[in-house]
Amino acid sequence: MKQKERESLSANEILEVIFVYLTEISSRREYNELLELLANMGRTLTNADRCSVWVLSDDKKTLETKVSHGVDSIRIPVGRGIVGSAIEMGEKIIIDDVYRDPRFNTEVDKKTGYKTKSMLVVPMYDNNNNIIGAFQAINRRGKQEHFDKRDIQRLMLASTYAAETLVAVKLEEEITQTQQEVVFTMGAIGESRSKETGNHVKRVAEYSKILALAYGLPKEEAELLKQASPMHDIGKVAIPDAILNKPGRFDENEREIMNRHAELGYQMVNKSKRPLLKAAATIAYEHHEKWDGSGYPRGIKENEIHIYGRITALADVFDALGSDRVYKKAWDDERIFKLLHEERGKYFDPQLVDVFFENLDEILQIRETFKDRYKGTPQADIKESRSIKVLGAYGTRAKDKGTISILLNKSNVIDAGNLLNSLDVATTEIDTIWLTHSHLDHIVDIAYIIDNYFRLRTKSLKIIALKETLDVLQKNFLNNEVWPDFSKIKLGNGKEAVIYEELSLSKKYKISDREYIEAFPTDHTVPSCGYIYTKDESSILFTADTQSLDSAAKYVNNRKNISAVVIECSFPNELAGLAKESKHLTPNSLFAELKKFTRDDFALYINHLKPSYEEKIIKEIEQNRGKWQPKIIKDGNFITF
Repeated sequence: MKQKERESLSANEILEVIFVYLTEISSRREYNELLELLANMGRTLTNADRCSVWVLSDDKKTLETKVSHGVDSIRIPVGRGIVGSAIEMGEKIIIDDVYRDPRFNTEVDKKTGYKTKSMLVVPMYDNNNNIIGAFQAINRRGKQEHFDKRDIQRLMLASTYAAETLVAVKLEEEITQTQQEVVFTMGAIGESRSKETGNHVKRVAEYSKILALAYGLPKEEAELLKQASPMHDIGKVAIPDAILNKPGRFDENEREIMNRHAELGYQMVNKSKRPLLKAAATIAYEHHEKWDGSGYPRGIKENEIHIYGRITALADVFDALGSDRVYKKAWDDERIFKLLHEERGKYFDPQLVDVFFENLDEILQIRETFKDRYKGTPQADIKESRSIKVLGAYGTRAKDKGTISILLNKSNVIDAGNLLNSLDVATTEIDTIWLTHSHLDHIVDIAYIIDNYFRLRTKSLKIIALKETLDVLQKNFLNNEVWPDFSKIKLGNGKEAVIYEELSLSKKYKISDREYIEAFPTDHTVPSCGYIYTKDESSILFTADTQSLDSAAKYVNNRKNISAVVIECSFPNELAGLAKESKHLTPNSLFAELKKFTRDDFALYINHLKPSYEEKIIKEIEQNRGKWQPKIIKDGNFITF
């Protein structure tokens, strides 16, 4: 297939590319041929000049690409270079000028004479959320020379399909199974654009099969419905984000646009002759129709609605009501069941509602099996393991870079530098902010998260900090001059909007049965502290802003359960004078201070880089690191400890 000379592909063209390559791939069995086809698909979707598919070795130590347009096979250690970094950190990377990135290896360009400029890397995950490789697109073609978020979404389609294809080939599975996974992935992409989770489409698929079998459909047809149902909202890929993720109610025009997703989804796949996609087209078209004829897009009723549409409608509504969305909180089961009974014979096929409750135990078991482990807003993006999420990682704000915020769980954060951009309406779940000190980059979003969703807040926002920090907040910030004094304003339920609590150093505060946090003093220009966060007996230490690591070293050296340490490094070595005056660290002073640690068996993370010096700081860290293997933290990273 020749690459299209286009600036951007429409939603229909994206699907066309996927299915054209799917057809070609389904006829191939040779591993290297499949890699080449997958690379070509990635190149077409992103309008890149070149595209490589990197595969992780079975021992997880090396990466190899056998398909790198214009380049022979390449093998590198995991963690080396930009691709290795993306895989090690599990992050998507866009770079406008690779020669300004210290991770880029210029040797390949020197050998081939090719000039690499822009780059996009997206990790590939298998069904168990394990990284098995990565897609790497190089040099975007056309007037727009740099890759953007749309290219990430498109390469994610390619990477997910590639991962499933490669796993299927290695395990010698039938190619039909891979095609089914493509359908599921495309459905999940439609859901993820509206900040929902892939587990939603998994649950709807499983519910649909249970209902279909109980309704009396043959096993083969029930399985077909299960495989096709993830495509029910594929039309959402064509709905603008501003409407799709609007937290409030739609106006009349927005509702009309949103409702078009059913017909758009149908139009995307209805011309296919494959039974799986024909079923998907029917489901996309009819799962918003209602038994009494009041649904959309056609207003058909009762048995005029295909049984696939009727089943998916019930499964989709049940799961949606029980899940958090940007515009609502999850309903409890009693309220959901009451609505299903009320809508029997109105919204839903009455026989299907009866079947639903007859098989409720099995349905609830499916919900538990595929419950959301990792969700976007409005629920906090915290993995179930000992992980925290970095909402903001930098020492000042810049484009696409937020200041310090660490999400411990859905209701507790350390510092408030980048809450609203990261969590949006999920900030209403935050009830405690643990502040390190009073500087603006650590407190700024306190103002915005209170008033932006004031009417949605039901809990007081507790701010816990050193007495000196609280004094600054009340005197100079939330003081009715710079910003309202929310400690004197009541929420709708009569609770105080803000409560202040003085922090005691070295006191262990219980967050939950499994979580604790305690503060220790740090060395900064204002009274400040760092934090040790413990979950299930394992701990991570945050220094916050500091010039000395004396206190941090004392705790780390004496506590073997501290398995990760996050240390600031704000300025490059050439600004050592400024760093000293403002009491921050440079790469030189950081690694000098690290000599105070008698342990080196913990993971070392570095944050608080000033964005304008980021590349220089990273390069100097690499030059100074010695025995250490530090990782630079970025917005959105997870840290497991």
